[in-house]
Amino acid sequence: MYDYMQALQARFSTETLCLEQQAEVVRLHRKLEKRLDCRNQIRLLELVDAEARLQDDVSLESFIAGFRLACGIAHELGATELPYSFRREEEERISKR
Repeated sequence: MYDYMQALQARFSTETLCLEQQAEVVRLHRKLEKRLDCRNQIRLLELVDAEARLQDDVSLESFIAGFRLACGIAHELGATELPYSFRREEEERISKR
């Protein structure tokens, strides 16, 4: 299920959000990295990696919560068409080739 949600997130999420903030983080990281010795640079990279993993997890959990909310709303509204299926969409895309 987790892989399925990751695939859906990749399909529907846009990575272009917050580009200015991402650029600012990279700029500040490089500026700080130049002032640190090798041992502290390694610690900084470990911190940045841990933060990136946390952001990925939070992003996916947020997407899952939104997806569940949308499914609940669709169910309450009595949607007549089939719910979204990543597998079905991939099979249709492949069959059109």
